[in-house]
Amino acid sequence: MNSILSAWFSSLKHYLQMSVFSSSPAKLPFSQASFILTLIAYITVGEFLLGEERTLLSIILQIGIEILILFTITFIALKLTNKPERLLQTVSALIGVSLIISLASLLIMSAFPESGNAEELNPLILKVNLILLFWNLAVISLIFKRAFEIRTLTAGFIAFNYFVFYEFLLLNFF
Repeated sequence: MNSILSAWFSSLKHYLQMSVFSSSPAKLPFSQASFILTLIAYITVGEFLLGEERTLLSIILQIGIEILILFTITFIALKLTNKPERLLQTVSALIGVSLIISLASLLIMSAFPESGNAEELNPLILKVNLILLFWNLAVISLIFKRAFEIRTLTAGFIAFNYFVFYEFLLLNFF
């Protein structure tokens, strides 16, 4: 159990470093248990972020769709570049940085006062959410770039299209 937690804490450190653009998926420990713990933590944070708006099942389905899309993109790209051994670390990195950015979002959003009028959108909160979105896309793009060994523009294109497809699915099914 100690070795699993040790690998997970090492992964958390690298997720944090990747979130600030200073590490890569290759530095993550190759650990399925660490990936599962990250996934559980991500679902837990998702529940804190969206629990008032959605059911736990809905949150799990949303995260499942996210992972399925990221897994598919990663699997295809790594297969095309003849690097399938990077699959676990890359998907783990993608979920791990989403966990870190979600935690940051949770902390940042908790600093804002509750809006009394649900129909009125606070422009500052919208700007902060947009910054968080760009940060997330930039980190995902960097992970794609490093894992697939592709150009920055191509990685950014893949990350942006992932986001558009994911949001399209969420808007139509949730």
